[in-house]
Amino acid sequence: MIDLNKKIRLVGEFIRKRRESLKLSQRSLGMLFDPPVTTQFISNVERGVTPLPPMHIPVLAKALSVNPSELTMLLEKEYAMKLNGRLGSNGVIPGMSGSEEYDLSPSISISKGDYDFMRNLYDAYRVSDVKTKQAFATVCESILMIPKPNIHE
Repeated sequence: MIDLNKKIRLVGEFIRKRRESLKLSQRSLGMLFDPPVTTQFISNVERGVTPLPPMHIPVLAKALSVNPSELTMLLEKEYAMKLNGRLGSNGVIPGMSGSEEYDLSPSISISKGDYDFMRNLYDAYRVSDVKTKQAFATVCESILMIPKPNIHE
């Protein structure tokens, strides 16, 4: 089981290592966004304090000279690890079995019905407006008991 007291930061560590290998400062990376993002935002993403918003993937991938799908897959793996940690699972969600199970990564399996529901939810989220996305994020944070980021960390 994943220790929830230890932050999972696959994406953040990847970004930091790649940024440093390219000799980019956090500030210079932040300036590549339109509008630019702050050094604090880049730092928070790298430390796992702030999750990487999917809308930032194209710019970040270009800046780090990586394929956007590489960042997306890493983001999905990190989310799966965090979800498994919250569910107390080590890779298989209790009660799931047989051909009704999807193996999305080495770390999570869900039923076809749950997969279809989540896929439809994700598709609706992608095309929703900012206010709806924020309301959805607030509901998810409450349901999943995601702690609010500590801005003084």
